[in-house]
Amino acid sequence: MTLKNATILITGGAGFIGSHLSSELSKHNRVIVFDNFSSAVLKPKDLLNLGVSRVIRGDILNEKQLEKGLRGIDVVFHLAVACVRLSLSEKLPVHTVNATGTLEALIAAKKNGVKRFVYVSSSEVYGSAEKNTMDEQHPISPTTVYGMSKYMGELYTHYFNDREDLPTVIVRPFNTYGPRSHCEGVYGEVIPRFAVRAVNGKQPIIFGSGTQTRDFTFVTDTVDGIIRAGQSDRLTGEAINIAYGAEVSITDIAKIICKKAGVPFRPIMKPARPNDVSRHKADISKAKTVLTYQPQVDIASGISHYLSWIKDSYPNPKTLMKSVPAINWSIYEIKSV
Repeated sequence: MTLKNATILITGGAGFIGSHLSSELSKHNRVIVFDNFSSAVLKPKDLLNLGVSRVIRGDILNEKQLEKGLRGIDVVFHLAVACVRLSLSEKLPVHTVNATGTLEALIAAKKNGVKRFVYVSSSEVYGSAEKNTMDEQHPISPTTVYGMSKYMGELYTHYFNDREDLPTVIVRPFNTYGPRSHCEGVYGEVIPRFAVRAVNGKQPIIFGSGTQTRDFTFVTDTVDGIIRAGQSDRLTGEAINIAYGAEVSITDIAKIICKKAGVPFRPIMKPARPNDVSRHKADISKAKTVLTYQPQVDIASGISHYLSWIKDSYPNPKTLMKSVPAINWSIYEIKSV
């Protein structure tokens, strides 16, 4: 199907990836954002200024709000989520939002005759890489309640495709970064945290050896992949990886950021994070073949763009430091750094 002149609802559409997806899809469609704004990066008025047609302040666990919001919807992109770091201290709430919330969204979509349901899952369902690259058949072995809850959402999504006649697609994005990405508190991601510290002349805090690797993907590439997957009839009932397709260590990321920010590289080394994934590198051959997906932004260019965005958006970047505690996945906080 072609996503043009469709009525689309995006749960979590005020979040980091969701806000970029909302903006892009609004160019040719009527987009409705459904979000409780607990971890939003944009306010309702900002979303409307980006072209979003309507904003619903609602909770993914509220059956009545969901059912009302999904009336007249053609396609759902489900991004509402409780984040991975929160799952180490708040296991049951994370499970409830990610697993039960996905089931609630699927039920409401089925009741309202939605034509397609796109579930944005996570590469965290794989756990650490057991082979050089991780394709869609890589063993599922999540290391956190977050990863497990996202996989449970996948199972519910498969069920509705196979048993309830609701066409679905599952997207597994790898580590996404870029403008509007979270640097604050428990939601903070590694590149934003390194970047905010660097523009303030501070050294990166690296947990563990720094040899851990990730497949970092610029947000415009992630959004492009999600939209392509949402339009593909060939992917109905299947899952697909969306990533850049390159492995970069945490230490190398920190070095790139420090160099571009003009800060000497003298990292502060701290103990490893609990249940941390050691390696992630996506095999995106399926996305390239089925979706003609081709990521455009390499890590060096993406970091340059992100640093420029921080400087343009925050003339006084010191204000961001208050929201970037040196915290090890919400288990303990490191003082005096």
